[in-house]
Amino acid sequence: MTEVILDGKEKDAKGDEGMTKNIESFPVINKNETAKRLELLMKWNHLQPKDIQTYLGLACVQTVYRWIEGINIPSVDHLYALSRLFHVNIDDMLMGNGDTVSTSVQYKIVFRFMMYYTKLKDAA
Repeated sequence: MTEVILDGKEKDAKGDEGMTKNIESFPVINKNETAKRLELLMKWNHLQPKDIQTYLGLACVQTVYRWIEGINIPSVDHLYALSRLFHVNIDDMLMGNGDTVSTSVQYKIVFRFMMYYTKLKDAA
């Protein structure tokens, strides 16, 4: 019987190290890329951090600024509420360390187009 531990090595029931096994890391949310996505959604919907604070009933606007600076990410409850506000799936707001989480081809195309559009508009 083997047990996999976090350093990537297997140990058997006696505690002896066995062969090294490559363990792929599990998917995690990329805070910086998710922050960019949230900021982009706010721009598209003409919303300011203060508007998000009011909508979610947050005590201070600093929470929203921490989200768009990539310091923190919204809780599941806040992600759900924001998805309703922005009319997108929660998965369409999150960016991970791998491929885009969203399975919606339509949203992928729209997000790519809007990202280019926003970059061109900001450059002008």
